[in-house]
Amino acid sequence: MAAAQSLCAVEAGDNADQALATFAPADGADRAAVWNLVLGVLRRRSALDAAIATAAKRAPWTLDAPVLAVLRVALYELTFTRTPPHAAVDQAVETARAIGVGHAAGFINAVLRRGVVPTEGDVTLGFPEWIIARWRSRVGAVRADAFMRACTEPADVHIVAKEDPAGVAASFQKAGQPLVPVGEGVFRLPPRSGRIDHLPGFAEGQWWVMDPAAVAAADLVPAVAAVLDTCAAPGGKSLRLASRGMQVTATDVDATRMVRFEQNRARVGLGVEARRHDWMNGPMAGAWPAVLVDAPCTALGLVRRHPELRWRRTEADVHTAAKRQCLLLRHAAEAVLPGGCIVYAVCSPEPEEGPEVAASLGWPVEEVFSNEGNLAGADVFWACRMRKT
Repeated sequence: MAAAQSLCAVEAGDNADQALATFAPADGADRAAVWNLVLGVLRRRSALDAAIATAAKRAPWTLDAPVLAVLRVALYELTFTRTPPHAAVDQAVETARAIGVGHAAGFINAVLRRGVVPTEGDVTLGFPEWIIARWRSRVGAVRADAFMRACTEPADVHIVAKEDPAGVAASFQKAGQPLVPVGEGVFRLPPRSGRIDHLPGFAEGQWWVMDPAAVAAADLVPAVAAVLDTCAAPGGKSLRLASRGMQVTATDVDATRMVRFEQNRARVGLGVEARRHDWMNGPMAGAWPAVLVDAPCTALGLVRRHPELRWRRTEADVHTAAKRQCLLLRHAAEAVLPGGCIVYAVCSPEPEEGPEVAASLGWPVEEVFSNEGNLAGADVFWACRMRKT
């Protein structure tokens, strides 16, 4: 039931993480099962819906959202898990009654017992057609399809050590959860590690969760005395910069995200000055030798970790985001001291949001980071460092 409720919440506008925090059990195997079901459905929605359309003889979008959620969960269980068929069907019928769509129980039972399974073809890539076409045209079908198929699998989770990588690794080793080093102070957690806040060293502030691609973007900032992080929340990049010994001023416009930032900063215990500022409305007083702009974007580089994003974005969103990013970048550039640098980053592979926005500033580019097409379970970022002359 929790999986269907979570999917209904996602359809209503919640992020998957928010929905799961509301409906999934707090601990244990049931919690993990619900998370896997919900994210699995979102990753394979195209294939599931194609199978539902065949079995139901009607378009999935014509079904009530709770009915469609129950069918998606049950068909995912039937196809991609070891749940016995009779158990998956019976549970689907019970769930329908529990969430108030008992009138559709017979319909759900009939659709699932027709034995239709997801078929081969583009639907197995798990992306809307506009993204498939766009990515294939840019990098070729082989490379694009390989990345999209990789996105049907769960994303890896990585952590960054505050100051003692060897000590962090030793504490996990002692707990029987050996870490895999993937960069300077960056580790990949083993699969099925459990709740983040229950892992060794979390409560003590010894590390924070951060993807290697985000680390690479933050590490484009050179070693300077002081740095401004313009779109900082929830704070991973600010913490990385502070852990390198820089004096960090962090700003964000979103009050809710700033609460998370404050919580992360307090837990880790690194000194970061936090301010509220809306960079879309104009620059902020002051000047820094380095400024980091991790700009709000379509976040299409996070679709493996947040599969609901692929169903929320349209191609028009890419162009809308780029216009906003150009304005934000111009305002942030005014905070750079003469001879200083700005690092511009987006968690999107789309050129309109990355290199084209950076080029609009007209500053010389010193270094670029891009991991588009990455198959290793990391997020996809594009970032560059530019110098103010």
